[in-house]
Amino acid sequence: SAAGGKVVVVGSINQDLTTYTPSLPSPGQTLLGTDFVTSAGGKGANQAVAAASIGIVSRTSSVHMIGRVGDDDMGRSLLRGLCLRKVCIYEKESVVSDTHTGVASITVDTTSGQNTIVVSPGANLSLRPEEVASTLTRILSSTNNDNTQLSRGKDVVLVQLEITPETAHEALKTSSRLGAITILNPAPAPKGWDISNDWLSSIDILIPNESELASLCGFDDVGGDVTGEGEEAMARSLLERGVRQAVIVTLGARGAMIVRRSSGRTESSPSTLPCKSLPVVDAVGAGDAFCGALAAYLSRGVDLERAASMACGVASMSVRKRGAQESY
Repeated sequence: SAAGGKVVVVGSINQDLTTYTPSLPSPGQTLLGTDFVTSAGGKGANQAVAAASIGIVSRTSSVHMIGRVGDDDMGRSLLRGLCLRKVCIYEKESVVSDTHTGVASITVDTTSGQNTIVVSPGANLSLRPEEVASTLTRILSSTNNDNTQLSRGKDVVLVQLEITPETAHEALKTSSRLGAITILNPAPAPKGWDISNDWLSSIDILIPNESELASLCGFDDVGGDVTGEGEEAMARSLLERGVRQAVIVTLGARGAMIVRRSSGRTESSPSTLPCKSLPVVDAVGAGDAFCGALAAYLSRGVDLERAASMACGVASMSVRKRGAQESY
């Protein structure tokens, strides 16, 4: 296929500290875990590794990670790990001295594979908007991006919300101006965050899960009450407010739903992509696998529907193994 574009991920780099236990503790309860693992994580780093592991990013293209770690052993080890997984990093810029590397404390229920996560962001919040703008300009300026179509390989910039909102917004605006395909995975979505139209108009593809979709539309928590039609209506409202190409709602074991804009209108029926039903060992990082894989396929000029379908396959394979990056 034609030369592909670059994938640039702007986001978090964390050390994951994962405890496995037969059931999740309730408040005030102490449980004994069955296992404990430290591993590389952070939604940004996970998505970069997933994109690089697809193996279709060629010599003419590459995966770049823009993120921050602390000046500590954990941080240096995480940067080394990214290099080993063929992700380009900018080491001099990536280390900040006045705070710790981001840490995620994860508890996995070994019975259901479900998890709870508490993140202490540390250095991730040190990534400044102006730093991201200048690094993106340096990386993307060498590529000729024609933003009228998704069909040819071109640069893709993937952003999440484990960094400051100002930095995430600047990453989307700068990338948009430089003609890259912009993807926002709005995770974790701040509660009741009614995302502004200014944000939406700098996003080509928005990838929320069900609860993030509700948050983006200003609902605090909709629990299990939302029907497929409700999800579709919320996705459509975000397109009408400015998302440029598509909203892809990830639905866990149910796969994903694509609601896309076509020739200026929103299309009448959403596409539903089933996921292979494989036994779930550990669902941590499945959404990140989907986002990273989608970005890699789009950078090679694969059309959106097919890219999302293949990304569903990558995500469903990732839940069969423990850990996030280890399962890609």
